[in-house]
Amino acid sequence: MKRRLLGTALAGFFTLTCVHAQDAKRAAESLKYSREAYAKVHLVAITTLDFGKRNVTRFKYDRYPKGGPERVQAGDEEFARNKGRGWLVSDDWGETGKPVDAQTAQRLNNWVGLIDGKLNAKPALEFVTTKSEGEREQFIYQEAKSRAGDGARFTFGKYKGEKSETPPLLSEISGPMQLGARVATVTVRFSYLVAVNLVEAKDESAPAKTPAASADTAGKSATGPTVRLLDGKLTLVVPPDFSRDPDDPKTPKTLARFTRAGGSAWGQVLRGTHGLTPEQLPDYLKKRVTEYSKGFNWLPKDTPLTWLRKDIVTIGSRSWADWRYVPMKKGSKDYRNSPVYTRFLTTSYKGQLLEITFTTNLDTAPELKQEIDRIMDSVHLEE
Repeated sequence: MKRRLLGTALAGFFTLTCVHAQDAKRAAESLKYSREAYAKVHLVAITTLDFGKRNVTRFKYDRYPKGGPERVQAGDEEFARNKGRGWLVSDDWGETGKPVDAQTAQRLNNWVGLIDGKLNAKPALEFVTTKSEGEREQFIYQEAKSRAGDGARFTFGKYKGEKSETPPLLSEISGPMQLGARVATVTVRFSYLVAVNLVEAKDESAPAKTPAASADTAGKSATGPTVRLLDGKLTLVVPPDFSRDPDDPKTPKTLARFTRAGGSAWGQVLRGTHGLTPEQLPDYLKKRVTEYSKGFNWLPKDTPLTWLRKDIVTIGSRSWADWRYVPMKKGSKDYRNSPVYTRFLTTSYKGQLLEITFTTNLDTAPELKQEIDRIMDSVHLEE
């Protein structure tokens, strides 16, 4: 009887050991794949550092591949470095700007080092659980405990039903981490911009069915709670599958930000502070299109990004810049099956910029694009 119990225990031990080994191998493969994938695309890392007692720092870091320019945005501040030069206070990816002081440079280097350090690390990870988030399946692993407390959690995601053998992609690292002499609860959310090359759709040859030509949203309006901003002057109807993020006092330009369940889409309303008159709106639109074109000109040409619209339109009695784009594979007939469908509505309100943005991220569901169209169609700004 004792031998039987011992044999059962040993069998269970070896089975558990094999499972742990397989988990560690899968995690290592997923992290390696993510590291290599993010090295080839425009990486975006949105980071929160929570030191407790309402001491919270948030910043967004993004960089182009192959040693391209880097940018950090924190609150109303924007920094960039390019071509091996130091950090600049810059809003054009380091092409121009003023050098930062040594303290700021060290802070920026620390932030970037935190992201690179975690992305390039090779920790021993143990499987925790799987979780369903909308159309994606998440696989969560955790590293061993450290002097900061429980080890950080690594979350990898993959679309449900995806038949490819590629490992899931890293989407988040979170948990307590030692940052110098202090411990912070850190959350880094990873994403990327699709490898695209900006081209302009011409009316006589555009393969895409543009929103103006589509009847999907005709006669239909957004359903959900009405969001009121600017003392009730600005309203838009946001569906219940979008939730409004908490306001961040460190980003006063952001009047509101919204995230769809599962992170498959997001939107925001921005208010400028540098002045914008109705007469300047066409030049602003032209400038933004030029900036996007310049920002993406290094990318491959296998998935061109098509401008569906970039016009000055009249809504009510007010002029708006209506600009929208989507990357489409060559030969595609309909933009609605492509990811990163992005729409902007920009106007001048009391001499300042007011801009509304919604995007589908990597979600390719046509229904989500229709939902975003309805949100944008619901926008109303009182005179």
